[in-house]
Amino acid sequence: MAEYGEVLLDAFLDSIKVLPILLVVYFLIEFIEYKWAVKLQNNRYLRGNASPAIAALVGSIPQCGFSVVAADLFAQRMVSIGAVVAIFISTSDEALPLLLANPQNWLSIIVLIVAKIIIGIAAGYAANLLYRLIIRRQPAINTPVSATVSAEHSHDDEDHDEHDHDHTVQAVAVHHDGCCHHHLDDKRFNWVHPLLHSLKIFAFIFAVSLLFGMITDIWVGEDNLSAFLTSSFWLQPLFAVVVGLVPNCAASVVLTELYLVGGLRFGALLGGLCVNAGLGLIFLLRQKHIWREKIFIFAWLIVVSLLVGYCFLWLTI
Repeated sequence: MAEYGEVLLDAFLDSIKVLPILLVVYFLIEFIEYKWAVKLQNNRYLRGNASPAIAALVGSIPQCGFSVVAADLFAQRMVSIGAVVAIFISTSDEALPLLLANPQNWLSIIVLIVAKIIIGIAAGYAANLLYRLIIRRQPAINTPVSATVSAEHSHDDEDHDEHDHDHTVQAVAVHHDGCCHHHLDDKRFNWVHPLLHSLKIFAFIFAVSLLFGMITDIWVGEDNLSAFLTSSFWLQPLFAVVVGLVPNCAASVVLTELYLVGGLRFGALLGGLCVNAGLGLIFLLRQKHIWREKIFIFAWLIVVSLLVGYCFLWLTI
């Protein structure tokens, strides 16, 4: 029972670290919506040509909270799909602090940061292009989810004319499109919603962290996982990407520690960290209304990360 208590405590401590950034970010989002909701929904800067580059630079900051917020904003159609891909790839979560604790690996740190930013930018722009080519009937990126549902319903209802349909969509977009689709009141700031939103995300993070802790520390064991990863040179990128897909900070810790002890090549580490978007992936999975986008993002992340892993596999740092 003692080991279960340790896993429970570790999961809580790992999760509580994210709560302050969630509170700050979601209160900021609520304030922005309170002041500039309509302008924000139609802001070209957040979904424009520069969004993947900006997202990759922001994602390079070692903080898993940014990937969660990026997924949330994308679910609200407020950022482009390329920006989400870029921030997912460029984020390094706990890898950078671990590498910084070993100053002798300064070259690895520089190459890792620069490579992930460049890969994130390239993959982000490619994602925007491929998404437009592959998924042709997607709703406009600046169309609120609630408005999209209303639009689809109106198209199926032959009793409504085109004028009424357009009026309904515009009304919903202006008056009801807040975070989580709650009602926006331009006369009073909502203090309760960002607090509840942050606590819900915290609870979800804690549950996932606890599950992964049970797997690595009790049910499977970190030593067995490490042995599995290091058993084959050619399969290292594939193994690293599989581990990187686990939506938890511990995945980046396992990959980085394996690299530091010589059990994992730099290319495999880079590939695994490119796909490891932390808790942003699991938050994205919770969004039921963007299933096509979810499939596209996951597939593109896996493809890019595998290519990166095998292309850099021979690099010795």
